[in-house]
Amino acid sequence: MSRWHGAWALAAALGVVACPSSPSSSTATSSDAGDAGVAGEGDAAADASDASMVANDASGGDAGNDASHASDAGGGDAGGGGWWRPGTGVLPWQWELDHEIATSSASDMGTGDTTPSGAAALPPSVYDIDGFDNTAADVAALHTLGKRVIAYIEVGAAESYRPDYAQFPAADLGQAVSGYPGEKYLNIDDPAVATVIRARIAMCAQKGFDAIEPDIDDSYTDTTGFTITESDEIAYLTKLSDYAHSLGLAWGLKNGGDGGNPSTFVPGVLPHVDFAVVEEPYFLKTIADFEPLFDQAGKAMFVAEYTNDTTSASSFCPQALSDHVNAALFDVALDGKVRDPCQ
Repeated sequence: MSRWHGAWALAAALGVVACPSSPSSSTATSSDAGDAGVAGEGDAAADASDASMVANDASGGDAGNDASHASDAGGGDAGGGGWWRPGTGVLPWQWELDHEIATSSASDMGTGDTTPSGAAALPPSVYDIDGFDNTAADVAALHTLGKRVIAYIEVGAAESYRPDYAQFPAADLGQAVSGYPGEKYLNIDDPAVATVIRARIAMCAQKGFDAIEPDIDDSYTDTTGFTITESDEIAYLTKLSDYAHSLGLAWGLKNGGDGGNPSTFVPGVLPHVDFAVVEEPYFLKTIADFEPLFDQAGKAMFVAEYTNDTTSASSFCPQALSDHVNAALFDVALDGKVRDPCQ
């Protein structure tokens, strides 16, 4: 759970914010990190894992996604490829990673909020929740309400508290993620890593999720303990995106504008992603790394600004609305206690 990893790392480097404390190991986190990588190369082993993962998909992934596609309340449509493609229309969202979501909780569901003008906010139509902590029943409950559901998983680091941690080869566990001693970067160039990550994706398909938010998907910018290039990262993410699409899941970009070279990385992954989840692009002034690229591509952007740095949604909502992004102010715990949306 390296929640905020990337955005906070950049903020700290700029001297504009103190890094937050590490979340509980029992809590799902959203590392800003957009850092990730898994073996972009290693086609043979990765392709071999596809066969077993597709078998998993047949056992439950499609059924859940077919049920969710029955409702278009979450915006976009299934598209010709059979997965949800959230467009640039209004898609209010809730990001709750701290615990298993409770549809009976107004704070978890993000209902009853107001916009900066004081008007009643639209209820969320998209929910971004932890892929491990939430069950198929949780996803089905949200689908029954007509919502789209994104699964948060890490693809560039391994969390020691996840049930699949022991499946990663010890040699593929690198440096600890700064601020998160229970999380270690992964050698995304090893096909064995990709195999475990694909199993995570298949798990989300089986639970019926509509999409994947892949955290730590730009680890090539960090000190990982491995030599990971931008081209390695893009190749790795492309393979994971193709696999997710084969299971009927949309694939997102998590950050990617901090560190490295966003002018090449973001356009490099843009053809392979269906939306983006970006932390603090207005506070950090990185919005130009994503917009107007995503708007011109007809792909949704979900933006989170944090109360640690921004006191009021009114400071960024006018630009967010002009940029056609779905933005809200959250607390960094992403526990449902704070959600001040622009719409």
